[in-house]
Amino acid sequence: MKTASEILSIISNDSFLENVFNKDVDWDAELDARDAVEFDTAWSSSYKKVDEIDPSKNTVIREIREFVFKQTFRITQNSELAGYASDDFG
Repeated sequence: MKTASEILSIISNDSFLENVFNKDVDWDAELDARDAVEFDTAWSSSYKKVDEIDPSKNTVIREIREFVFKQTFRITQNSELAGYASDDFG
């Protein structure tokens, strides 16, 4: 598993989030798909595993979340998508 610092380094590359979000996609439909039981179950399971990580990484995780939110919003102009992306990367 990558460390939080390694993840921050990877996503800080200018093209990483551009490649993920700079697409002609109906982001509202994509976010609605997150309501499916299968997605919710998988996301919750993954969140529990990640949440057990060393709390000393919290500062870096906050940096990741802030960076992802700002960059996703800059790319998509969709604050709801930016919030979800920030939560997911966190």
